[in-house]
Amino acid sequence: MEDEHEEVLLKKWRAQISRGLLEYFVLILLQKERYGWDILQLVRSMLPSTEPPLADGTIYNILTRLKERKLVAVRNETVEGRMRRYFSLTKEGEELLTLMLDDWQQIIISISEAEDISRED
Repeated sequence: MEDEHEEVLLKKWRAQISRGLLEYFVLILLQKERYGWDILQLVRSMLPSTEPPLADGTIYNILTRLKERKLVAVRNETVEGRMRRYFSLTKEGEELLTLMLDDWQQIIISISEAEDISRED
């Protein structure tokens, strides 16, 4: 019974983390121009434990929001007879990502400090 409870708690924690990190991951990946399917596959390979499992549309919804907020630029290109939408960071997107990277570094430092404090004594 306790294992089920822990599994449920872990699943909920992973869901919170996934929601908070997906947009950040996408922005990091868009430091290099990429098309949507490539982004989806990269995120799935790097975050295999997302809760719920990452649906195809999730990344496209994030890309649409980022585009609406003018953080991402889009260009269309026909490749092997198929239209591909390529995404890249705008100047605003680069600036936001820089701030987010700084925040993330502070989070890593804070977690490390909390672990050190917990090991004392």
